[in-house]
Amino acid sequence: MMESSIRFIHSADLHIDSLFKTKGYFPGELLERLRQSTFEAFDRLIHACIENKVDFLLIAGDLYNEDIRSIKAQVHLRRGFERLQEMDIHVYISYGNHDYIEGKTLPITMPDNVHIFQSQNVTHHPFEKNGEVLAHIYGFSYETREVRDRKVPFFTKGEGADYHIGMLHGSLDTNTDHDVYAPFSLQELRSQELDYWALGHIHKRSVLSTDPPALYPGNIQGRSRKESGEKGCYLVEHISGEWNYHFVPLQSITYVSTTVGDLENTPSEELERVLEKAKEEVAGGSPVMLTITLVGYAGSIEDLQEWVEVVNENEDFDSDDWVWIEEIKTEARATWDEEELMGGSHFTGELLRTISELNEEEIEEWLSPLFNHRKVSKYIHPIKGEETADVIEQTKTLLLERMITHERRGTI
Repeated sequence: MMESSIRFIHSADLHIDSLFKTKGYFPGELLERLRQSTFEAFDRLIHACIENKVDFLLIAGDLYNEDIRSIKAQVHLRRGFERLQEMDIHVYISYGNHDYIEGKTLPITMPDNVHIFQSQNVTHHPFEKNGEVLAHIYGFSYETREVRDRKVPFFTKGEGADYHIGMLHGSLDTNTDHDVYAPFSLQELRSQELDYWALGHIHKRSVLSTDPPALYPGNIQGRSRKESGEKGCYLVEHISGEWNYHFVPLQSITYVSTTVGDLENTPSEELERVLEKAKEEVAGGSPVMLTITLVGYAGSIEDLQEWVEVVNENEDFDSDDWVWIEEIKTEARATWDEEELMGGSHFTGELLRTISELNEEEIEEWLSPLFNHRKVSKYIHPIKGEETADVIEQTKTLLLERMITHERRGTI
């Protein structure tokens, strides 16, 4: 059993200075708050290190959002690390697929307490405390945007330290929800006999293993409704032979989704009350970007969008508890079995099968004339990723409603 103790913060995926490029249609004040959110979350990360008197901070990749790193982002990081230097707190950094080494960087010199893995080869940095090496921190940085080979076998445990901690920006080889870079398996992690694995790349926090601990802290600030809920880091401590870790929220703005049901007979004039109530129920004393799904609403979409604009107009972005309705979605109460319909030989079944085979590239190709139109492009933004899936789902629901209604009336 180890007699020494150690305490550190494990973070990843800062994505400092994300520009929220697809949100250019937002009010200027809101857009500025969004752009500042990653900086504010980083400041909270630095404060958490100081407040908890940690030995060091780990950042497992993607400090920046793009390979081109703004002066503002680099200087902001440097100033934060200088605050840690004053408290004798060290920082260990590995670069990931967003801030890879060959990307454009500027000559901003970091303070001496910052230790960066400078190669795609796995190496280690020693951490000293009270004049003795307490831990070896192992890791590597992406030299190019993609690392497809397995890196875990090269995390070779050395001698001369009480603790051996691996920093790995990558994903499980079985992952289907994210680009698989630096793939690994849990068996591989355990075979290297390191004491702790500080993972990065996946923006959703999770504990992959407790023996040894292998954790994803997620990113420190959500940037879309896909990255909803609390975001932050893990405070990790080993004392009396046990590992303890707990999540520390850091987000400046929280993305939240909620559903309101039983709206089949809701008149337009009641929508203001419905929207305001939805906002009240998610308000928690900090800024919120809200997505609302209205189930059963069959009224005018134009009226609904106008009410959203009216309700949003009252928000004060100088307050600490504003709630902005980012997106409103409608969802019908399904009165059909989609799987059964898809297996049928009628036109509805054929349509559903065709929709299920659509991919994002096809949608982009079909809609590109609209998004590239000289006049129209000023008022709309291209859809990608999750937005595309939502549009397909809403379109499918609308078509099914209309077609089944007509079929029941015997008009098809």
